[in-house]
Amino acid sequence: MPSFHCLSYLTGRLPQCRRMLSRLVDIPTSIFGEIGGIKWTLSGILLMSAFYTYFINKLTSDSILSNNPDLMLKKDYLAQVKRLHAAQRELEEKRKRIAESGSFRLLDLPPEISLLVLASCADWPGTYLSLVLVSRQLQTLTFNACLPRTPVRLISAEQVHSFDRLLRAKPRLALLVRHLWVTPLKEELLPTSIDIVKRCPNLKSIASNAYMIQQSITFRGTGASARLSHRECKDLTLLSTNTESWARLLSTPSICAFFAQISHLRLLSDRPMPSSIPFPRLMHFSYSTLSASTSLPTNKIGLDMLEDRTAYPMLHTVVLTKPRGSKGGLRIRREAKTRFFTFELPLVRTELELWCDSANQRGMWELCADPVLPSK
Repeated sequence: MPSFHCLSYLTGRLPQCRRMLSRLVDIPTSIFGEIGGIKWTLSGILLMSAFYTYFINKLTSDSILSNNPDLMLKKDYLAQVKRLHAAQRELEEKRKRIAESGSFRLLDLPPEISLLVLASCADWPGTYLSLVLVSRQLQTLTFNACLPRTPVRLISAEQVHSFDRLLRAKPRLALLVRHLWVTPLKEELLPTSIDIVKRCPNLKSIASNAYMIQQSITFRGTGASARLSHRECKDLTLLSTNTESWARLLSTPSICAFFAQISHLRLLSDRPMPSSIPFPRLMHFSYSTLSASTSLPTNKIGLDMLEDRTAYPMLHTVVLTKPRGSKGGLRIRREAKTRFFTFELPLVRTELELWCDSANQRGMWELCADPVLPSK
């Protein structure tokens, strides 16, 4: 049956194909007549046999492939292998071109781009420490890129003494420090810690207790030329305050001037902040408690502060933090029609972690920020 169909097909297509056949085998077209009158020559017979064999193979191969799924899969697999080999050869050629083009050094980049690249290492202490050991030039770039973004923590004796030695060896680095947590564990570390704070005049945020703040924030100069030592510091986390410490702070003129410039304040205290303290530029306030008892600060403290436009004319957001009673992550609640938020924190969440998040601009103030509306 396939032979009969193929012969019929060739017979029907013969008028269109005879000119092409004559060119291929150099047979004059005059020898072709009607199908019954073809003069068969040796070359014509061979050519017709070739066409016959091609069509038979084509029909039988398609039939075999359609009736045999395994062969179809094998054919697809071989085609896929060819594509993969071609892609691999292309990738190898790209790698070869990159290798031949030569690599570039980080120090060959413009300084502003190098600083942006190195600044990403501020969150990776291991990478930061490796970079400062490469060369003096790269060490200088790394300090300039990372120190302003690094929350420096001075708690243990090793941390305090190590950072003190660094600032003494490279005094200029003190001008790059922006965020400082100072809670020395031992009393003999207090003088060194206070001296470190005084040598870092460009702080933007500081976390410490009332005594450290009182001794570290001072006036420089005398009389009318006296200026506050830390004029750029607007973010204060005040730890473990009580009535006596508040009284000492308010009796220090430099601290009153310091409070007047604070825009972000967080308090950890068993007692609320005295209402007599002026904070004319306070915009964001957060409070909590040192105890885990049920006598936690109530919402009323923060709500009253939001309504007191005389003492806090610029206050925009108040956050109350308290431990979460059940398992789970951070839970945030907002009082209706107000900017008062309650943060229920997991028990494993530490105050130091909260401060580091705020220093890295990933803290509670960012979580409470107003959504940015798309511009029209």
